Amino acid sequence: MIAEFLNIDLVKELGLDAVPEAERTELIAQMNEVLDGRISLEALSLLSEEDKIALDQLIDANGDVPAFLRSKIANFDFIVAEITANFKKEILELHSVAVGNN
Repeated sequence: MIAEFLNIDLVKELGLDAVPEAERTELIAQMNEVLDGRISLEALSLLSEEDKIALDQLIDANGDVPAFLRSKIANFDFIVAEITANFKKEILELHSVAVGNN
């Protein structure tokens, strides 16, 4: 299921390619912000207090956050893929309900 949803192009599936570029860019930015928030929350829930402090310091120093998280969280890339797939599934389901294709 994860691969199925990871391969979906939300811009195409939601018809955003027909939306004016400025609006499309804003919508994509909003979706990315939600997705980043979900990934961040999950990552923080898996880090120790010591690692959270180290992460804050790394962020302040503009360090390589993804590399840090990969080193501290087993299967971090899989977790990101799973969250991304679930997000895409959720968006597509909401879109389907909104346009009456349920």
